[in-house]
Amino acid sequence: MALEIPLQVDLDHRRMTVGGEPLVFHCHHYNTFLQRTILDAEGVDAKPFLVGAAAECSHSQLAKAFAELSLSEVEARKELAADIYRWSGFGTLDLSTLGPEGGATETPNGHYGMGWKAKWGPSETPLDFFTTGWLAGAMAAIYDQPLGSFSATQTSCVSQAEGGTSRYELALGEANYTVFSGENAGVGVGRLSERHEIREIPATSVDYEGILSAVAGLDLAGDAQGIANAFGVYLTRHFANYYNRVSFELTRALQAAYGETGLKVAEPLMVEAGHVCAFNTFGGIMSSTEWDALIRPTLKTPEDWVHGMMAVVNAFGWGRWQVTKVGPDEAEFVIHDDYESSGYVGMYGEASHPVSWLAQGGAAGVMNLVYVGGIQDKPALTEEFYQRTFRSADVYRATPLTSQAMGDPVTSFRVTRG
Repeated sequence: MALEIPLQVDLDHRRMTVGGEPLVFHCHHYNTFLQRTILDAEGVDAKPFLVGAAAECSHSQLAKAFAELSLSEVEARKELAADIYRWSGFGTLDLSTLGPEGGATETPNGHYGMGWKAKWGPSETPLDFFTTGWLAGAMAAIYDQPLGSFSATQTSCVSQAEGGTSRYELALGEANYTVFSGENAGVGVGRLSERHEIREIPATSVDYEGILSAVAGLDLAGDAQGIANAFGVYLTRHFANYYNRVSFELTRALQAAYGETGLKVAEPLMVEAGHVCAFNTFGGIMSSTEWDALIRPTLKTPEDWVHGMMAVVNAFGWGRWQVTKVGPDEAEFVIHDDYESSGYVGMYGEASHPVSWLAQGGAAGVMNLVYVGGIQDKPALTEEFYQRTFRSADVYRATPLTSQAMGDPVTSFRVTRG
């Protein structure tokens, strides 16, 4: 039985959902860098919440999708779950080997393992915490069990050796990871604006609506191996709430251990992950054949390049992005319903501090690529180029002006150089 992915698109809020869970495009550079940042945090045992966050998302998504599609048969549920996982760019999984008591499954394809090996080289231990948790949550949803009903362990990983496989073992019983439950779990899109006060933007040759339509029409799904190789990266249509949960749990753990010092340590780490995302994802897009065909012919100035990238971002599920002021000296970015703020409020209530660190890094990142790095000339996206473009004294940095997570109407940043 062929099942269509139940994708819902909310153009007003620039969101896409499956089973009520908001999905956002990110690549293997950001996914593995963020995971490594979290794992390296001193004094924090991150593995339980890295696994638990994935279980929370997959259980929430699949339980709702099964209900929406009136899927009650186990095999049909397994087929849809595996299709969503592959379509999202996470790899492939054979769920037929798993039953109501658990079991084991093995795959040669996995986004986190392949992405880690491509970026960092072979790993010493299994590291696909996302798929480990995804399987635990999926199995509970498939068999109508509460979240946390299955334990899950990864015993080998494609990141460990050439030609290796990732193997996962599941068992019905007590969860061996953090279980996020209650009213602040499975929050879906979180709190969204009832209406947007769209800001005026500077004159530009960029056709925002046309680019949004064109990019949204690209086939960015995982292939037969569950790999979405686009813009020179391994792309995923990932859970916004996975990024939210693991990022916010890290900052909360550091705050619990070190007070306000912990937050001051966490913030630059999360923003740096945003820089890495901008460098590789934005840089890859602005160097791609798709960019050259769809967008580059309309660009006349460096400012148009910034507008062009903002038009593309609006198709990523990250919220509605606008650049309301832009030039070589400074810029201002306004984001309506950024997924970090919406997710934080849904999970923890209003924040006492700005939490949109990915967006903060992305806003500075696009300015650095255009005005410092000269991405228009298609330089190779090497580590040396990253250091020169993002780490020198004369680069752009973004400062939060407002935060929807704190109750403001929008999230906004002022980006200045030096």
